[in-house]
Amino acid sequence: MNNYQFDSLKFATEGLTGGGCTIISDVKGLPSFMIPFNKRTNAQLFDGGSEKTHSAFVVDDVEYKRFFFSKFINCIVDGLAYSWPLVDPKASINYDASHAACNAKGTGWHLASIPERAVINHLIYKSGFIPRGNTQYGKHHTYTYEVGETTATESDGSGGTRTTRTATGSGPATWFHDGTRNGIADYVGDVWKWMSGLRIYKGEIQIFVGNLAAKQVSHLAASTYWKAILPNGSLVEPGTPGTLKYTKDFKIATDTGAAGSTYTANFGNLVAGTGVTTIPEILKELFLAPVSGVTHTGAFWINNEDERLPVVSGSFGNASNAGPSALSLDNPRSGVWSDIGFFSAFMELESAI
Repeated sequence: MNNYQFDSLKFATEGLTGGGCTIISDVKGLPSFMIPFNKRTNAQLFDGGSEKTHSAFVVDDVEYKRFFFSKFINCIVDGLAYSWPLVDPKASINYDASHAACNAKGTGWHLASIPERAVINHLIYKSGFIPRGNTQYGKHHTYTYEVGETTATESDGSGGTRTTRTATGSGPATWFHDGTRNGIADYVGDVWKWMSGLRIYKGEIQIFVGNLAAKQVSHLAASTYWKAILPNGSLVEPGTPGTLKYTKDFKIATDTGAAGSTYTANFGNLVAGTGVTTIPEILKELFLAPVSGVTHTGAFWINNEDERLPVVSGSFGNASNAGPSALSLDNPRSGVWSDIGFFSAFMELESAI
């Protein structure tokens, strides 16, 4: 039998969810509700994937058995991030401050990463259930009877107010990533979520190797951990000729093309462009390019003028543009908006297998 340490909150949480949710405490001894995701290969996650272990489970070429993702959009208490139910999600926070609130929790804690988001997205589309959320001022934009508990409001432009953010986990089961209350709440909508391990610089796609985000490596603009991608999937130094870029006309190409900011209503509209015969597996693995057989839900935004950092899933005002596939690469790291928050994640870096 399992040798449980009888922490009552942890034991009750695991018992009531069949192990689908657990409690992990940080350096201050305070708990967060976390969802485990076990190791998988690309072949298990998407059509055409190889038998390589997905990048989310690899740190410094060492494979790990799982990662833990916040059940709730995070709040901040005394400078540290927490995954707690029925609170106003922390918003109006920039990219670097989101990192800091996660890293301060201790070893293994980090701002949720693009590889981790990719695993969850692949599982969502494999399951056939597409989560909904607060995508229209406190309610879902189509299923308008689905509402959450108001935690923030703004002017409606007509002398009244309207709901913006809703309390974490206060919506119906359809607002959880797997359609059950054992899943991740508000995965779609409520607020955008900053993600680590990806940026673009003048359109060039740059990532961390594997899931180095879990080690809290430098994510700063001058970090040497950023790597660009060649059309064959090899990782090289940023600025290397012939690397992959997102273009303003929604291509994945080796030429940046015209600079500017724009969006397309569906992430699935991205296609191969100049210099790219076949989109490499690494982009599909990381959910940075459309996957065959998937009907994507969510829009794509791009600004290839300078450095831009990712936010995902949409917010309370994005309506049909929100969804699991929604990816905005239109925000500088200094950006602070009332509709952007974050998830923390955790990896047991001592538990390699």
